[in-house]
Amino acid sequence: MNRALVTGANGHIGSNLVRELLDHDYAVVAFVRDGADLRGLDGLDVRLVRGDVRDAGAVHEAMDGCTIVFHLAAPYVLWAKDDGAIVDPAVVGTENVLRAAKERGVKRVVLTGSCNAVGFTRGEPLDETAFGEAATSPYIRAKREQERRARALAEELDVDVVTVLPTAVLGPHDYRKTPTTAPFVDALRGKGPVPFPMNVVDVRDVARGHRLAAERGVAGERYLLGGDNVDMPTLATLIEKETGKKPAQGLPPMWVLRAVAVVAEAVSAVSGEPPMITRAILDDVAGGAPLFTIDKARKALGYEPRPAHEVVAATNAWAREMKWI
Repeated sequence: MNRALVTGANGHIGSNLVRELLDHDYAVVAFVRDGADLRGLDGLDVRLVRGDVRDAGAVHEAMDGCTIVFHLAAPYVLWAKDDGAIVDPAVVGTENVLRAAKERGVKRVVLTGSCNAVGFTRGEPLDETAFGEAATSPYIRAKREQERRARALAEELDVDVVTVLPTAVLGPHDYRKTPTTAPFVDALRGKGPVPFPMNVVDVRDVARGHRLAAERGVAGERYLLGGDNVDMPTLATLIEKETGKKPAQGLPPMWVLRAVAVVAEAVSAVSGEPPMITRAILDDVAGGAPLFTIDKARKALGYEPRPAHEVVAATNAWAREMKWI
């Protein structure tokens, strides 16, 4: 039986990945931070290990006996008073995981990156050959630098690393409303717009894509794990069919948003609470839309995600179960 270490196992993708692995006869070591919300792991047959991926010793110890590592642990927040609080854990944690994998003789590391490291487009959907350089917001910088460092260190240490790049991940077992889920729930409630075209994917398909990358992926390659590209009118219609409420489409003019961002950032600098929007995020979104092709994962991994209407339905059902709607 394969024994897999899953860092960030309590998160939205992580808890669904744990379920996927257990369903396919993996033994799972779930690595989580002290004080983490563990509702996503309730009732699951895992060995729970508490620690921080920035602690090299803790990572090395947790990896004992594991043949494969899924490294998901990294902050998924769009703002912090200090950008280093987002960037540093992603990079340092990845370094620690790869060094421990080398020392432990792990067969493969599956690194969870982000579609945002691929970029944004004003034309055709992007594939894995693209590498977004223009983005300046700390989360996207963190995922970009994490992937770069992983590639360099994998080559230096001769560690087998496969990178997966999820798109807009929605669906069950999200207990904290991630930065992807939160605005989508607002749209489901009729309280917020569909902000731009996007590639939407069910978290369970992303979890399956992680497993397939471990079993069928090629070392050194990256695979986009997404679903359908959906324009704003189509997404608004899908939401209306599911909820009876048709959300607005698009965003206010950029000059209005930038003025709001300036005020929001100033308030957050004092309060410590995340702003609703930042100038860096606006600059990133101005570069185009997050639209991607998943042909590579389909052909190489046998990856087949649910259609967009099922993603919307599953997200609406979960939001209702959580009483967010």
